[in-house]
Amino acid sequence: MNVKTSPSIAIIGSGRVANAIGVLFKSKGIQIEAVHSRNKDSGQALSLKLDCSFVTEIEAVVADIVLVCVSDDAIHHVIKKISPHQKVLYTAGSVELDSLDHKKCGVFYPLQTFTDKDQSLTYHFPMLLEAHQEELMNEMILLCVQSGLHFEKCSSNRRKQYHLVAVLLNNFVNHLVYLSQEEANKRGLSWDVLEPLLEKTLTSIKQSKAKENQTGPARRGDLKILAKHEEMLDESTKKIYRQLSESILNTYKNEL
Repeated sequence: MNVKTSPSIAIIGSGRVANAIGVLFKSKGIQIEAVHSRNKDSGQALSLKLDCSFVTEIEAVVADIVLVCVSDDAIHHVIKKISPHQKVLYTAGSVELDSLDHKKCGVFYPLQTFTDKDQSLTYHFPMLLEAHQEELMNEMILLCVQSGLHFEKCSSNRRKQYHLVAVLLNNFVNHLVYLSQEEANKRGLSWDVLEPLLEKTLTSIKQSKAKENQTGPARRGDLKILAKHEEMLDESTKKIYRQLSESILNTYKNEL
């Protein structure tokens, strides 16, 4: 019986995504041939971690598949430098596949936040896959299966929708926690007292729909409390508080 083996990988980039996927692939026995990065120090550090070579020129990056893990703004510039005969995947969430002039190109987008280059990859995260070539799609699926990653075949338009919602879900929620921490610090409040509330909020959201879990003065339509809270905030935070309160009021206006 023929057992399919995953394609070998070379990585361009040495940031959080490159580290996370590279370490995951290596732990699952996927061959990493080389790393290239414009940041020599972090690139060499990643190549040592992955036990592969570090190359200084993009043109010298060769493997079955080159995985481009750079910012969305840099995708076009980097892929233009790669041979048109080389199969390429990129990890950007908002760059349309058809916008790239490379026939052997596909999207390998992890729908996850990566906060630490050395984080543990004991959890699973979904991959959104897109390719015009069936062979390349099958190789991406093989990489996901060998790595234990869930995946969805996804058009550029659908991926952009996922990316938008992911920003709301992760980036904005994280920023609200940051603002809460800043307000607590300003007022000399203990985060240890507040943190259980955050944990309970996240647990409740996982157990039932967020709409059913909403509490607080805006949910009750308590305009006097909302006004008092706004008086306690600086202008920039007050705007956010007011907009979110108005959104909650509008969501539940027929239930008040």
